[in-house]
Amino acid sequence: MMQQSGSVRPGLKPAPLNTAVAVEMIGVHKWYGDFHVLRDINLRVTKGERIVICGPSGSGKSTMIRCINRLEEHQQGRIVVDGVELTDDVKKVDEIRRDVGMVFQQFNLFPHLTVLENLTLAPVWVRKMPKHDADEIAMHYLNRVKIPEQAAKYPNQLSGGQQQRVAIARALCMNPKIMLFDEPTSSLDPEMVKEVLDTMVQLAHDGMTMLVVTHEMGFARQVANRIVFMDEGQIVEMNAPEPFFANPKHERTKLFLGQILR
Repeated sequence: MMQQSGSVRPGLKPAPLNTAVAVEMIGVHKWYGDFHVLRDINLRVTKGERIVICGPSGSGKSTMIRCINRLEEHQQGRIVVDGVELTDDVKKVDEIRRDVGMVFQQFNLFPHLTVLENLTLAPVWVRKMPKHDADEIAMHYLNRVKIPEQAAKYPNQLSGGQQQRVAIARALCMNPKIMLFDEPTSSLDPEMVKEVLDTMVQLAHDGMTMLVVTHEMGFARQVANRIVFMDEGQIVEMNAPEPFFANPKHERTKLFLGQILR
């Protein structure tokens, strides 16, 4: 399928042209037993690009992005992340995971650690960073997600939206080259969704390479360079936001948009 660069929304950088590839999936297949969950996935993401992945439940969206950092293992095809191919080589998997941040539906924060301790754990133990430096970086990112005053609190003392922003800050503390978001607002109350999306919009402004599984179509219109629509384990349609919403090509895409944009 031909790649199309996205239209530029005010204040956002355009999709990069002819730059290095951040993620490439070539003929990727995955099965759960007899269930063929991913079917011939082909996707190339250049550095700095923002890809929104949408589709009905069970279409393979989350599985696809979880394959990018080997949380799920593909059985056929190739996945190359920042020039490193994902194989059974544990060292390569660890190398990729250090450079790929991931934010889940659930916040996955350690309840017995403070917000600051949650953020500094990986930099200290994985990157071998001195504690003082890790604290400084953690506070930088807590300021960036606009909750520095929560540093000494425990996760259960925060709202859902605040916990998700802590999860985003935690991923950023590892200085990732790529950020993956797996429906990061789906477990939030509606009034908390905006604060998380605002944080993600700021990441887009900063030029972060992002792959985002979401049903937030307003976010997709505002931020995405390309929107990928999946159904039954396949990429059915891929386009820039304007033509994707205004003139979808595939009947399945039209049906999905008709339901979600009511």
